[in-house]
Amino acid sequence: MCVAIYKPENIQTPSLDTLKKCWDANPDGAGFALLTGGDKYAIEIHKGYMTWKQFKAAFEKYRLADFAGDLLLHFRIATHGSISPGNTHPFSLTGDVKLLKHTNVRTNYALIHNGILPIKPSGDISDTMEFCRRLAPLYQNIPSAFNLIEGMAGNNKIAVMTRERVHLFGDWQCVEGVYFSNLLWDWQEEFFPPTQEELQLLNQGYCPYCDGRIIREDDLFYCPECGEAWKDTK
Repeated sequence: MCVAIYKPENIQTPSLDTLKKCWDANPDGAGFALLTGGDKYAIEIHKGYMTWKQFKAAFEKYRLADFAGDLLLHFRIATHGSISPGNTHPFSLTGDVKLLKHTNVRTNYALIHNGILPIKPSGDISDTMEFCRRLAPLYQNIPSAFNLIEGMAGNNKIAVMTRERVHLFGDWQCVEGVYFSNLLWDWQEEFFPPTQEELQLLNQGYCPYCDGRIIREDDLFYCPECGEAWKDTK
């Protein structure tokens, strides 16, 4: 499922209560990127938090509640690649897997992603990490990189932080000025129950709309391909 979050400049950071809901729904690791505006490297990536306690401590250490600049946050559900600190988001744009897995990085590009990309990762890395490797040769030609992202985004949600601003791709949902890739972490959201025909396909592991593989948690079904969700109330 994952949830990717973009907090724009001068917008209040989501509360720890909200982020705890995001964590509870996506507990396979978390991270964030801050646009700090340094001369050589304008972005800091801090990630690899594998428990809520670790994330909360980092939230307080970096004073995210009061951070006025652009901020990306990501809470992961693993679909490709192992559940490990290095596979958490955000990622910089580089072809070096070791650098992609570093948990504290200064860079000029940071990317977070929600969904499943139509690419096959090589080795124990996620589809997002493979995507960043493929984007790396284009980092000096941002329009070309963004054209590639736009072409591959589909139903995915992707945010790219550069030293100037944050660029969003896909259909994001804005709540009090903060952009969320989905609101499935908020269990108060109303989900439509599936029809009998839809439920049959869902129980077989397929999305009734796009034939993508669905993710199931208890009575909730979610398709990372098209973003649809259902709740079985029977």
